[in-house]
Amino acid sequence: MTYPENVRAIIDRLEASGESAYIVGGSLRDVLLGIAPHDYDVTTSALPEKTLALFSDMRVIETGIKHGTVTVISDGEPVEVTTFRVDGEYTDSRHPSSVSFTDRIEEDLARRDFTVNAMAYSERRGLVDPFGGSDDVKRRIIRAVGDPQERFSEDALRIMRAFRFAAQLGFEIEVNTLEGAIACAEGLKNIARERIGSEFIRLITSPYAKNALMLMVRTDVIKYVLGDYEITEELIDVVADMQAQDVPRLGALLCRADFETATDILGGLRCSSKQTKGALAVAVGAQVSVRSAEDARKLISRTGIYAPYAARLSEKLRVSSAGAELLTVRQQNTPCTVRELAINGKVLAGLGARGKQIGKALELLLEAVIEKPELNDESTLVALAEKILDKLNGEKNV
Repeated sequence: MTYPENVRAIIDRLEASGESAYIVGGSLRDVLLGIAPHDYDVTTSALPEKTLALFSDMRVIETGIKHGTVTVISDGEPVEVTTFRVDGEYTDSRHPSSVSFTDRIEEDLARRDFTVNAMAYSERRGLVDPFGGSDDVKRRIIRAVGDPQERFSEDALRIMRAFRFAAQLGFEIEVNTLEGAIACAEGLKNIARERIGSEFIRLITSPYAKNALMLMVRTDVIKYVLGDYEITEELIDVVADMQAQDVPRLGALLCRADFETATDILGGLRCSSKQTKGALAVAVGAQVSVRSAEDARKLISRTGIYAPYAARLSEKLRVSSAGAELLTVRQQNTPCTVRELAINGKVLAGLGARGKQIGKALELLLEAVIEKPELNDESTLVALAEKILDKLNGEKNV
């Protein structure tokens, strides 16, 4: 087992100073799985002050120095270097009230969540695996380090991480670990919603999301994520068949919810405005029956760049075969959005439109063009816009 030269340079320097140092955690797990890690974490017996001194000739960021972590920029790549530590008592279902440093790697590994993340490796010292993580990697099992209920009561977010790892890696959650997660699930109420949202979105966009979602439903853990909104096995199948991206899978997941419920759930997951807008567009757009090119243009006008996702979801839900019509419309380059009209707001302003009139007029012009694409000509739209503005002004004066 080897690691990149920039990581080796850090470990070599720590070891040359008389300290021990290892790659640790998820990076080591991925190496054992034959997956190229996105980054490498290093753990060491060196105290943070010594680590800072050893790498004073390099850029070092004091990421979380109180907890023993600094980030060393080696060959332009960030590498987190953390001192072996023992966590104090957990009082908020998330963070230890204190940490203390130790010179024993085994004590550091004992505080970690799952056995597959509780391994360390050094080319000089070999593999340190006191909890059988390498065997669990081979068996494709997620198993808590030590007593599962103790691990989950310390940090309830580990429950979400267990399901997320199952979704990412295709691993099964070991029976006692799953029972511990169920017993401690109430602790998820104490976890910041953005942390739950982050883990859940990573879960639903993972390769084995279907199995993990089904397990969350069967164990009732899903209610701590989605509240009273119920999802069925059929719906989970639909979600898993969508593109493995946040917007289409969130949209598919919420397509059975009413608009208000879907909006509340997305807000509760602390989704970004882009994620929220996209997911709602996909969920709502998928309910539109597309039977003609005109219907496809209407779908595009309502959902914009999310139309292909909405069309695919519509087909999965057997609402309509929107994909073929959508493709035809796009191949013909027919206008479906305000931006594709032959005139814009400046032209309307030149015709005397003001404020909200501009947006309303553009909306009415688009409706006309969607029904008859041949109207999308500058002179034709100007003439039509003049009639629309006359009508709007007449309504204003009544």
